[in-house]
Amino acid sequence: MSVTALFKTQPEDFVVDEVLGFEPCGEGEHLFVLIEKRGMNTQWAAKLLAEACGLKERDVSHSGLKDRHAVTRQWLSVWLPGKEDPDLSAIESDELKVLAKGRHNKKLRIGTHKANRFDIRLRQVSDKALVQSRLEAIQAQGFANLFGDQRFGHEDRNLKLFDDVVAGKRMKKPRQAMAISAARSALFNLVADYRQQQGLAGQVLAGDVLMLAGSHSVFVAEQDELPALQQRLAEGDVQLTAPLYGKGGVKPQGPAAELEAAALAGQEARLEGLEKLANSARRPLWLKPELAWQWQDSDLVLSFTLPTGSFATALLANLAELVEPERVKEVKTDEDPGQ
Repeated sequence: MSVTALFKTQPEDFVVDEVLGFEPCGEGEHLFVLIEKRGMNTQWAAKLLAEACGLKERDVSHSGLKDRHAVTRQWLSVWLPGKEDPDLSAIESDELKVLAKGRHNKKLRIGTHKANRFDIRLRQVSDKALVQSRLEAIQAQGFANLFGDQRFGHEDRNLKLFDDVVAGKRMKKPRQAMAISAARSALFNLVADYRQQQGLAGQVLAGDVLMLAGSHSVFVAEQDELPALQQRLAEGDVQLTAPLYGKGGVKPQGPAAELEAAALAGQEARLEGLEKLANSARRPLWLKPELAWQWQDSDLVLSFTLPTGSFATALLANLAELVEPERVKEVKTDEDPGQ
């Protein structure tokens, strides 16, 4: 029997706090503005902020797009060289509030922030006992660090864009970058899913590319080190990874390379395209966040923090089938890597 739960029935059911990881230094050309938005996407908030400052939208930057159907708190940066801090009271409303401001010497770029903190309510969970056991399993073992569907766009629109890029179609750089990101994400998910299907999600193979938990540097596992590396994996000192495909970088060897090749069979055109269009990187296969939860009748109230680029929906998909209210479909031009 499948488990269902109502998701995002109101914005307060999905609360996101961006964890910047540093404090604005207090001086510089860029004004950092911490906003709280409700039922509003990041791009619209940035547009309102630009208008209040008498600037163009390109002068307002963010570290990641946040969901519209939520209450989210995030930082925006405004380029104000030689200008006084503007009065932002005119943009405040029930949907948008300014919580803090501070000057900094660099603008925000995608992925600048350290993490996202989530406070989520799943309503009318159909099987509390089963979801409770799934929560305990995630608490003990973690979950697959998959990219959420929003990365791929409605009906995989962003993946189709990448295939157009590979076929030689020209498009603006932001659109092409979105397509490249979608393709790399899809290939990562294929490797992660295949590894789970083979029962190898928690096993170090000879030739695996491992990531140090602290420094995020990577290295290749040697055959004679496997017992020690397996112990370090259990202790959380190292993490298994899968590829964000592109040229160069550290590649898997031997059995690990064979496993990734099997997972990506049939994806040759996308792999060849990414060799020309992106640089290779590695991403942890598995996350083990600290979870806190409580039950309120049949509602689950859940809190956790994920690193930048990881998706709350990837964790929630391990708990229940999420049923959202019917909404008019939005055409997404980008996605939030922290949702």
